Amino acid sequence: MLELNEYFMRRTFTLAERGHGFVSPNPLVGAVIVRDGKILAEGWHEKYGGYHAERNAILKLAGKKPVKNCARGATIYVNLEPCAHYGQTPPCTDIISVAGIKQVVFAVRDPNPQVRKLNPRRVLRRAGIEVAYPVLAAEARELNKVFFKNQTQGLPYVTLKSAATLDGKIGLRQDPSPVATRRRDEWLTGPEARAEAQKMRLAHDAVLVGKNTVRLDNPRLNIRLPGIRRANYKIVLGARGQFPPSTKLLKDPKAIFTAERDLKKLLAGLYQEHKICSVLVEGGAAVNTSFLQSGLVDEWQLFLAPKILGGDALSIFNSLGIAKLADFYSASLRSVRQVGADVLLNIRFQPNA
Repeated sequence: MLELNEYFMRRTFTLAERGHGFVSPNPLVGAVIVRDGKILAEGWHEKYGGYHAERNAILKLAGKKPVKNCARGATIYVNLEPCAHYGQTPPCTDIISVAGIKQVVFAVRDPNPQVRKLNPRRVLRRAGIEVAYPVLAAEARELNKVFFKNQTQGLPYVTLKSAATLDGKIGLRQDPSPVATRRRDEWLTGPEARAEAQKMRLAHDAVLVGKNTVRLDNPRLNIRLPGIRRANYKIVLGARGQFPPSTKLLKDPKAIFTAERDLKKLLAGLYQEHKICSVLVEGGAAVNTSFLQSGLVDEWQLFLAPKILGGDALSIFNSLGIAKLADFYSASLRSVRQVGADVLLNIRFQPNA
């Protein structure tokens, strides 16, 4: 039975992933309705403000027929504890009960205090529904790492994104060509890696850069993927008055210019005032160093190109003031995969021993 639960739970993970870039500030959630080992219907949370995964799966199963008892005797698998409160949509516990579902299997409890206060497990059990959890809890938390950080720390999830050569260089000290006019042979990484970077923008609520990047490249920092028309936030570490009128981001309604130097205070404000739940940092050495030293980086996506620029080129980080090897920043390598001619490393930072 445990293996079967894990099998169907992994399917909810796959469904939940489809909501990436569209459901924030809500979590990624998928749901699978099963009876006698066969999948009857599936659903996922498709967009913010839309129905939750459980309701989508049940409505799909019911079709044009009434929802009442449409899933009698079935089990519903969900990667996050179903909600029992009214938000933009009705409680999922209500429709689960009406549909006649006999068992709810979820991966992990919802960290949202509003959800926990109403105790959905108790609501379901009082309705005569069996509840089983946890199932693949660690993987479920990883899937919703952004949501868990938001709810437990009140801060956005921060991903540092870098593209560098094999010797850790990100560009020449006097690069004559702005990003917008670079030829193919002037990019560090290939087209596949740059397309992957656009997917990272889609998966985050905001892109953050320093003032030098804006002055030198005059970027738009938008999401450039076929068929995607979602406007993301752009955060610039610099006051509006520091940039010439020709700066493209000055005309962007979702661009936020800030002179705040306390990064933690800045991030807290972005989450509380704008509901920015995740930030992709695309900075140069100065911005990268500031975020690393602040201890606010959750994840590092590092593209490595099979090229070498040498010691005179710009490094990913400026001096970190490390005097002895024991003071290094400790990290764990989560995954490595090839993207075109380049390699993408997924790295997580951890406190020094």
